[in-house]
Amino acid sequence: MIDRSAPPPPGEVRPFRFPDFQRTQLRNGLIVYAARLQGPPLISLEMEFPAGGQNDPGDRGGLATLTASLIDEGTERRGALEIAAQVERIGGYLTTGADWDVGYLAVGCLSQHLPESLDLLAEVVTSPTFPEEEIERLRRQRLAELLRRSQDPSFLADERLAREIYRGTVYAHSLLGDEESVSAISRPEVLAFYRRRYRLHGASLIAVGDLDPEGIVRQVEEAFGEGDRSAGEEPRVPEIRPQPFPGVAVHIVDRPGAAQTELRLGHMGISRNDPDYIPLLTLNALLGGKFTSRINLNLRERHGYTYGAFSRFVGRLGPGPFVVNAAVATEVAGAATCEALGELRRIREEPVEPAELEETLSYMIGVFPYTLQTIGDLAKRLETLATYGLPDDYFNRYLERLARVTREELLEVAQRHLHPDRIAVVAVGPAETLEPQLESLGPVTVWARQEEPSLAG
Repeated sequence: MIDRSAPPPPGEVRPFRFPDFQRTQLRNGLIVYAARLQGPPLISLEMEFPAGGQNDPGDRGGLATLTASLIDEGTERRGALEIAAQVERIGGYLTTGADWDVGYLAVGCLSQHLPESLDLLAEVVTSPTFPEEEIERLRRQRLAELLRRSQDPSFLADERLAREIYRGTVYAHSLLGDEESVSAISRPEVLAFYRRRYRLHGASLIAVGDLDPEGIVRQVEEAFGEGDRSAGEEPRVPEIRPQPFPGVAVHIVDRPGAAQTELRLGHMGISRNDPDYIPLLTLNALLGGKFTSRINLNLRERHGYTYGAFSRFVGRLGPGPFVVNAAVATEVAGAATCEALGELRRIREEPVEPAELEETLSYMIGVFPYTLQTIGDLAKRLETLATYGLPDDYFNRYLERLARVTREELLEVAQRHLHPDRIAVVAVGPAETLEPQLESLGPVTVWARQEEPSLAG
């Protein structure tokens, strides 16, 4: 008989080594990360540029993401439909986008179509035309998406929390911008952002799959040529230094009659390059980063307040946020908030139990190799190295560093980086029901839902 009253014992830990890759800087300044991964005849190519949302001008929120979405909408040789047709002919994909840190273009293809795919990628990167009609089309789409999100309580909670944590900095606005900023973006501003941020010098190309690493470097050199290595000085990286909270501040976004409330608790965290990142990752897994974490077991299993409650430290080039999030029944929002704050305080006040740390480390070490099974998985890891300038052996040393995390170290990083008494609490739900539950925590501000963006223009 199988004993189902206890989980099976862990098996023997197998040795793991991060797949080999080659990093080469070309004469045009482009850095190429190339790795061969045995398996299907597939190749993933992704280019990253220092063109993320952190570079948006103060009154032009959404410029980075709009520029990224436009870059494949026409080149000096081909229109948007011709580009789409070429991608279909080779049976691949072409996507573009931007997050807070980088703007990117990604191409996927069969290995036999690598030359055409590289040429198409180089064409889109080096000669986009940003047609006015495409700008207007995507502007309308963006405004429609903002309208949709204005009805989404989860988006409203995330947006309000960001505004409070990062007041006065670029991280305070949405990556998509808002109705006013998106409506104001002009074609000359898009062109200026592209010319300043989408240069080969300082960019990276990640190539993973059924390829020869040395051969791909030669092919990339041929496709992109000398590029812009003589371009001007490096674009400045903005400093993001929000003021810390003096105490607990409660913000209610009013949704009259809502039976469910979106809860967020958060404050400024750390950058992805912070020396405490790996121990904090461990701390967060134990606190709220996995299903059996303290916060989820408390709010879901012990009290039945929610289907799931989680926490995370968001890694960015600047100091990303620490966030606890849950959707709870409105009548227990206050109690759920107090329980979450209690877990933050508890993990700062006493060392975790040895068995709890052992289980968490076993989980993190055991699951890591499973995150490297596909060309997309490996490409994401190489993108992390490229974006944050991490050393080539970072992921080979990652598991070793995890294994050295101690209870005492977790207590130290918790006291340095978790601040339950200097935190923003955001609740999206009916203010008349929520305010009496939350007013004991700190000063309460009630917000009406943001005005719905119109689709004019």
